[in-house]
Amino acid sequence: MNSSLTRNRLVLSKERTKVFRKSILEIWNQLHIPTDSNESWRKFPLSAVDWKELQFDPKDILSASEESSTESLLSEEVIDGILSDILKYIPKDYFAYLSLLAAPSYELILVDEGESEFGFEELGDLPKFSVRIFYLKSGRTAKTETRLENIHETDALHMTSSLDFYIAEESSYWEILDRESSDLDLYRFRNVSILSRSDSQVKFHHFPIGGFRSKLFLHAHLLGKGAEVIVDGVSALGGRNLKDLEMEMYHHADHTTSKISYKAIVTDKSHHIFTGNLIIPPNLKKVTAHQESFNLSLNKKARAEANPKLEVLAEDVSCTHGATVGDIDEEQYFYLLSRGLTPAESKSLLVTAFYGETIHSIGFSEEVKLLLESQIREILVGGK
Repeated sequence: MNSSLTRNRLVLSKERTKVFRKSILEIWNQLHIPTDSNESWRKFPLSAVDWKELQFDPKDILSASEESSTESLLSEEVIDGILSDILKYIPKDYFAYLSLLAAPSYELILVDEGESEFGFEELGDLPKFSVRIFYLKSGRTAKTETRLENIHETDALHMTSSLDFYIAEESSYWEILDRESSDLDLYRFRNVSILSRSDSQVKFHHFPIGGFRSKLFLHAHLLGKGAEVIVDGVSALGGRNLKDLEMEMYHHADHTTSKISYKAIVTDKSHHIFTGNLIIPPNLKKVTAHQESFNLSLNKKARAEANPKLEVLAEDVSCTHGATVGDIDEEQYFYLLSRGLTPAESKSLLVTAFYGETIHSIGFSEEVKLLLESQIREILVGGK
């Protein structure tokens, strides 16, 4: 991770997080690496991972010493509230707690009004652990681009584990473009939590590129009346890449709205798994929630799976879900051939149309959109 600090990038002091770390350690001592019997990890081959090769010992986790930095931009009460929220809403996943214990620091990023960019680099073969907390104050409007890049120079397998919290205070609007770039030898374990307060709107666009094996838990909590969270994105997989994404929308209040719309394209011998969870407890009113997963397979040896799940215990709600897994539409393909396009051109055009709609709906610059298209096209058709 980029260790340089700007005015808006702070590192929480050791004194501030001492009690918090102790609470995490108490929970950690009761945890074990998930087994294949754990539903969330059933299709991710954790049992086959050679932890020694990854230079990681699951039985010997030591909390790293933290740096210190000024925290004058936020009151002690606000910082304590942020740590309390993390403890309350942390995904109940082994690797989320691992990140909190093993990360050398907790980085707190205060998001300004308007547009901002943050880059994070993971260098070398040793395991990397990180915790990032993005915080948007009440009433602000922001667009944030985060770039998570993993770089190493050998062909050794290696791993990262990270936890990212996005906290949107009341009456705020936040559009987030989340870009992952991973080398082909990386095991990436990642947890993302979104907290949306009353009358806040969060749009989260997820675009992961590359990697060997990756598992993502994304949990959004709609905490107050009028909160809205929208999550979309595109996964493009080639080679033997495995991506396992599990996204959850948890409604805590009346008059809340959520939507997940995710697309995946698989080729070669890659495997994409998408699981969408929707949780609406009893007695909530006027809740709207939609979930959809679209998957395109370009090779008979590639696999794409969609697993929609709904736990709706309230009655005054509007909920829909849908999922598709298939090849290129034959009618559209032959139509393009009839118009004089070559088979390669026809296929490329249909694939581009499949993911291009999602890319061009995001509220970022044309330069960023073209870059995303180029990266996806490089994976799928070698940049042609």
